[in-house]
Amino acid sequence: MGAIMPGTKDKKLKTVRNGDRLRIGDEVFRVSSVEPQDDSPNIRLELQGHDGGSVTLIGLPKTRVALAAKAS
Repeated sequence: MGAIMPGTKDKKLKTVRNGDRLRIGDEVFRVSSVEPQDDSPNIRLELQGHDGGSVTLIGLPKTRVALAAKAS
């Protein structure tokens, strides 16, 4: 991952929890499900977009992702 965008935290995929907000490019998604993959070390995330769309992200636990900062 390149430079960290303002308002984000660089974390490993294995630390992501339900309800976290994940930034992919300019879009922010809410994590609606985190599940281990059967017969694989991968983790599967179900993400909900602000427009109601959904995305599935599958990756290794050590993969780095950008968590969007929580509003205070």
